[in-house]
Amino acid sequence: RICSEPGPSACVPQLIGEQLMALTKGVNSYATVAEADVYFADRLDVAAWTTADETQKAQALVTATAMLDSKEWTGVAISESQELAFPREGVFFDPRVGSTVSMPTNGAPMRVVKATFELAHHLLNNDGLLDDTGQVDSLKIGNIHLENVRNPEKFPSNVRALIQPLLQSKAGLMWWRAN
Repeated sequence: RICSEPGPSACVPQLIGEQLMALTKGVNSYATVAEADVYFADRLDVAAWTTADETQKAQALVTATAMLDSKEWTGVAISESQELAFPREGVFFDPRVGSTVSMPTNGAPMRVVKATFELAHHLLNNDGLLDDTGQVDSLKIGNIHLENVRNPEKFPSNVRALIQPLLQSKAGLMWWRAN
């Protein structure tokens, strides 16, 4: 089922594995299909999103959320029992405003929500992206010769730019001594 809020209201079936599962904001997705539709309404080059059906959109949002949740975020989860990495307590430097800001304690920061939209679109636009089929150094068929053929990145640059300020700094884990 695809639901905008937790509960049994107006949902569309979605099969994940062998079980029917609902897209539920805050449980397995940072955003709803309706929110993503509004976001993409003002964007160019979104045919992969607009031509997908409701189930594909929901699957893309759930998958994008799971991929984002695999990252190491700054701050700490509000509750040990929450399903997703956000909401979190903590602060991060937001380059858009030029200062340190507190994370919202009632959901994901807008940067993460936008990253969810963008990553979901990227997944729909690059079928097979998660298959990890590798790359081809050189391919020649008749007169056609291709070199360095690579898969698209799992996290495109626009998604990385959105989430970078919220990721744990690896430099903070290093020890150094100044003499």
